[in-house]
Amino acid sequence: MRDLPEAAKKIRIRQIAICTEDIWPVESTIARDLEVASVHRDKPGAPIWMFNSVIAVGHTFLEILQPERPSAPTQKFLDKQGGAGGYMLLLQVDDIDAARNRAEAAGVRVVMDMPKRSYHGTTGAAIHLHPGDTGGVLTSFDWMEEWDSWAWGGQAWPWHQRTDVVSGIVGAEITSANPQKVANRFAEFIGRDLDDDGLLQLDEGYLSFIQGAEDARDRLTAIYMRASDRARAGETFEFARTTIRLV
Repeated sequence: MRDLPEAAKKIRIRQIAICTEDIWPVESTIARDLEVASVHRDKPGAPIWMFNSVIAVGHTFLEILQPERPSAPTQKFLDKQGGAGGYMLLLQVDDIDAARNRAEAAGVRVVMDMPKRSYHGTTGAAIHLHPGDTGGVLTSFDWMEEWDSWAWGGQAWPWHQRTDVVSGIVGAEITSANPQKVANRFAEFIGRDLDDDGLLQLDEGYLSFIQGAEDARDRLTAIYMRASDRARAGETFEFARTTIRLV
């Protein structure tokens, strides 16, 4: 690994977004199968032009996105991927400046910069990274003034968590034609080492990199969630061409 600036000391998966042509059937199926509830929706606006539904999974979040217009980035994603799929990985860091400095030193461009200010009553910031520079999946670094808060979940989420089936997101699976290359790239710009099993260990979770077809685009293909009932570990569900695996 190159000699790069020090990374953020704390980093964890806090939210994962999947994209689909229509939120409603996906959201209703997730609510039924995982017994979780939507806690927040944003008003569509520039530059991302999308409808969304943010679902609390313990203190982590699953977001469902739908393009609001043909020119929306999410519509371009659906066109390129040939349909629904995992869209974005949101990594919470304790130091947004350190995370940015390391990513930029590793040659990763910032494509969206959300400065430190109040969002939905919570002070936070975020930078979205160019997927062409990271490989794998659109990724963001997100910072909150208070570690356990989360602006993108709105204000009411702490009172609407349902954890009868799942209690949190603990991992994400990225499928690639060259998974080792993508894994090494993520390790470089995030600043964590791959373990002996090829997993990128984060605080409270991990990233897994899986071999895909030679001609396939990189895609986030699975989300690992902690089963509240340990006897249910190993069960799988599929929503918007994304596997939810209970662990």
